[in-house]
Amino acid sequence: MESDLQFDPTTWFEDRLVEYNAANVLFEPSVPYGEAPRKRNAVVEETFELASKVMDYAERLVPVNMVFADQILRSGTSVGSHTREAQGAESLADFVHKMKIAHKELEETDYRLALCHVKAHYPHDDDLVRRARILIPLFHSILSTSRKRLNQQRSDGRRKRSVT
Repeated sequence: MESDLQFDPTTWFEDRLVEYNAANVLFEPSVPYGEAPRKRNAVVEETFELASKVMDYAERLVPVNMVFADQILRSGTSVGSHTREAQGAESLADFVHKMKIAHKELEETDYRLALCHVKAHYPHDDDLVRRARILIPLFHSILSTSRKRLNQQRSDGRRKRSVT
């Protein structure tokens, strides 16, 4: 015998949407890093700004080359999303992994922007190129430091196991 009370996910979602809309929760942007309760994080802020600039650039690039605009949009915005995801990493190894992915996406974005800048008929955005290139050494430094810490953790763990 089936219950008359069945869960309807669509109704449930619509009810929550009405509640959130009434509380003006859903349509407000999330709290930026640096404002309570989030600690300021320059890398997250800069990669967010990079993504925003990439979005603007991709819109200008669409009339020239829609496929390339989509590729730059995907890689350029994923730098920030992977960086932000890394902030909630479950371990240092997980953090390093997520930041390596963000770094790869940053390198891809830089490469594609460089290609656009060698084509006279493509839109140029020197500020965007500068922002991307400034982030590369920062990512190298973060990854280098994090890898050293990870190797130290692993070394300490091996020492503890061999002593006991």
